[in-house]
Amino acid sequence: MGKTALVVIDLQNAFVKKNTLEVVQKIRNHLETCKYDYVIFSKFVNSPDSNFVKKLGWHKCKDSHETDLAFNPSGISKISKSYVVFEKHTYSIFKSKEFRDFLEKNKVTKLYFCGLDLEACVLASVFDAFDLDYDYEILMDLSASSAGEDMISSAAKIIGRNL
Repeated sequence: MGKTALVVIDLQNAFVKKNTLEVVQKIRNHLETCKYDYVIFSKFVNSPDSNFVKKLGWHKCKDSHETDLAFNPSGISKISKSYVVFEKHTYSIFKSKEFRDFLEKNKVTKLYFCGLDLEACVLASVFDAFDLDYDYEILMDLSASSAGEDMISSAAKIIGRNL
């Protein structure tokens, strides 16, 4: 039988703003009440030669004060058998070979996604989960957008139509 993992996307200082702060506490509360075999955090780190810099002119997430997770995941070790952090350099966590290898090695078949930003990195990761034939669920109430409610609404329409 396959195992489950909560995949928390980019819950890091650069994306936690006034309008996303509440989701940090919601995820923390969720972790105290729900059981997963693994809890996985993605952490976006930008590089000077990335397309985020070259094509979008976006220079954030290069320093630890922006890339650090919004809360220390070590506190969840009592809740989950394991937690792990995977660094990524693009939208989807599936672009991390280490992440894919982890899922395969640990026989993870069901993924629960949440985090920031719903319309970007969460959505890209879920599309990849779909394409790779994983069983998945998006925890909408544990997801947000640093760009605001309009982006959440737009992402919800895309999710409703495509996933």
